[in-house]
Amino acid sequence: MYIYIFGNGNTSFSDFRKYYETPLLQVVNNPGVHFLVGEFRGVDTLALEFLKTLTPHVTLYHVGERPRYLPDRFKTHVAEWKVIGNFKTDQERDCAAIDRCTHYLAIDFNSDEKRKSGTLKNIELCNELGKIYLGDSKLR
Repeated sequence: MYIYIFGNGNTSFSDFRKYYETPLLQVVNNPGVHFLVGEFRGVDTLALEFLKTLTPHVTLYHVGERPRYLPDRFKTHVAEWKVIGNFKTDQERDCAAIDRCTHYLAIDFNSDEKRKSGTLKNIELCNELGKIYLGDSKLR
């Protein structure tokens, strides 16, 4: 199971805990679960911080030569994480993670009738490709 965790850059810590923490805690100790995460602010950095002491089964996808954010490696699992980079854009990075994932966890807070966020576009792509949603189905 490969779970892509993503969401809005302006997601608060309390919203992360409310919408992401419980589904992640339900699967994090399963050795067959691997997490795919970007390195943009918001959900990405909160997820990386959440996972750093819980699992070595993380692949970090990043834009450019080195990640914009990477948690501390000292006495964490971060040193064991796989890091894949040199993507030219966030969209290219997201597409690579979506291609690899079997499941996803994402909540969109920013879209409205005038604007579709990148998070919503990624959710729609995951759904079109038959990726399995890990969160509360009422939030999809």
